[in-house]
Amino acid sequence: MFSYLGVDLGGASNTWGVVLRELPEKGLFLEKGLSLKEKGLVAVSLEEILAFVRGNRVLATSMDAPLHFSLKIAKGFRRSDLTLRELLPKEYRRWVLSYHALMGIPLRGYLLAQKLSPYCGAILETHPRASLYFMLPEEKKYLAHKYKREGLVQEEKRFLQTYFQKNFSLDLPLYVFENGDFLDALVCALVSYLYIKNPESLFFLPQEEDLTGFGPFVIYYSGFSPSA
Repeated sequence: MFSYLGVDLGGASNTWGVVLRELPEKGLFLEKGLSLKEKGLVAVSLEEILAFVRGNRVLATSMDAPLHFSLKIAKGFRRSDLTLRELLPKEYRRWVLSYHALMGIPLRGYLLAQKLSPYCGAILETHPRASLYFMLPEEKKYLAHKYKREGLVQEEKRFLQTYFQKNFSLDLPLYVFENGDFLDALVCALVSYLYIKNPESLFFLPQEEDLTGFGPFVIYYSGFSPSA
């Protein structure tokens, strides 16, 4: 059985990993393991993520971290970052940071990608918050702003639970929407799944021609025409 992995990369005590799998009779489902434990939601180490990938058939891993770089970029904003900022409404463009502002996260992401590379089918960069924003219907896009700042009320959690079930046949327990970092990792895992199963639903952000690292950088963006 193949796995689709999402990683929300933070510091040593704030990194989250989510695994999605698919069975013919069960469809897409959230797998127990990494940050989803019997006792609840927990952060994981990079070593735990590597051990999981080495022990399972992972078709794709998406990370919420910069994974490719260019010597020509002086200010830390890549072409992909600038494009994503332009796609977002003005008040949400600050979600996309220069990789200089992210301190150790780009290095942790790059090192993890190097370690995973021999064992994983594809390693992707994504932006889960932007992906969630573009996923949601217009009247609910505010949730992509709210879940990271103040949390969601019960009605909003139930909406997201229903939304993921209806649109991705993914049954999720309500408590996963109580943790913004876990939700980021979940969206990353969904991007991994879509990259393999429905790449037309993703926008491949433009890149420089002299990059070093891993990618591509993709987001869920239903409003984008692949031929545009």
